[in-house]
Amino acid sequence: MERGRMAPGFFLIVHDTASGKVRVAPELLRLGLVGTQVADLVIGGRLTLADDRIVVTRNDAVGLDEPARYVLDCVAHEPEGYTVRAWAGVLGEILHDMVARRLTTDGILRRDSARGRLGRRRDRHPAVDPERARQPGTELAAMVLDPHTFTLPGAFTAAVLDTLGADDVLEPDVDRARLASIATQATGYLPGSLASLRSGLGETVAAAP
Repeated sequence: MERGRMAPGFFLIVHDTASGKVRVAPELLRLGLVGTQVADLVIGGRLTLADDRIVVTRNDAVGLDEPARYVLDCVAHEPEGYTVRAWAGVLGEILHDMVARRLTTDGILRRDSARGRLGRRRDRHPAVDPERARQPGTELAAMVLDPHTFTLPGAFTAAVLDTLGADDVLEPDVDRARLASIATQATGYLPGSLASLRSGLGETVAAAP
């Protein structure tokens, strides 16, 4: 789990590498992607949270990939800022498509599309390169088993999984109670903006119908 790849890492963690099926509800997938992408930009010094609103601190897109540039540009065009919950509704769907496209372009996943009974498109993203697809989950599981190895991106991702109630997506040898405990501890050490971001994700989950 590394800065610059938090959203793709989250995407891979919550997908089954063999079937390509997402292992959380679609709305939680989108929310997690927004949370991890914003967190990536916060850690990189480009975004922050002020009064629970996401605002730009450095409008510099050099070195960013398409999803990160898109999120930064959207936030930059709203100088008064919106809450995490508001941005989740605006960014979630297109961010999902951008991250999925990046992972397919990178040769990690492929997209299989089909139409459901109501004519809706249903995409699956099975792994083309299973080893690379499993890597973010393997790295995060190793951090949970040895908390001294946690990085800031890893700690935030663990906190997101716990906040979304998606604590069963890691490898089977990772105890869910242990992940919840580690995530709670990690949250206490998150910098202020990341703690506010995690809190905003929790409020968004709680407000869902």
